[in-house]
Amino acid sequence: MTPGEDAWCAAACGAARQRRLKAGQTLFRQGSPVFGVFALAEGRIRLVRYAPGGAACILHVARRGETFAEAALFSPTYRCDAVAETACRVTVLPKRALLAAFAADPAAAMAFMARLAGQVQDLRAQLELRNLRSAAERVMQYLALLSQPERETIVFDRPFKDVAAEIGLTHESFYRTLAALAAKGAIVRRGREIRLLPGRDG
Repeated sequence: MTPGEDAWCAAACGAARQRRLKAGQTLFRQGSPVFGVFALAEGRIRLVRYAPGGAACILHVARRGETFAEAALFSPTYRCDAVAETACRVTVLPKRALLAAFAADPAAAMAFMARLAGQVQDLRAQLELRNLRSAAERVMQYLALLSQPERETIVFDRPFKDVAAEIGLTHESFYRTLAALAAKGAIVRRGREIRLLPGRDG
């Protein structure tokens, strides 16, 4: 998705600006003042939150065509760090311009509310996933969420250690689970490509 393809993004396109980030560079930090929300034109951005003890929790990995940090529009500070996993090109949609656009354009505001509602649904699915105690059930459910009826092969664009962190597993546990699922005939794995085999639930 690009800003011009979404009604709420389009409402603030006149004030948008572009930023380029190198791999490892930070777009914003947890606790820093909110200056806007973002549309990712190129690359990958990791959203990570740190607990008081320093433990990191990956909240989301934004990819090309996605928007992110929408909820921050109604917060004084960002609740996580945004770090470039790869070289990125980001469209910055300024907070003030977006709020003014929503006040003037009810359709844009409705589109934004619909986006937030979809994010709530995604978060609920993520919580349900993390509540599964069995690592095998958690991995299979995650793969099922990513797959589609006509596409049972998932190709990951990032290391499996990052995938493991997203679903609340250590990378050692994730690798062991993948090996066990492959041995049982539930999946076929080739590098970062995983194919779900029909009729197998792990």
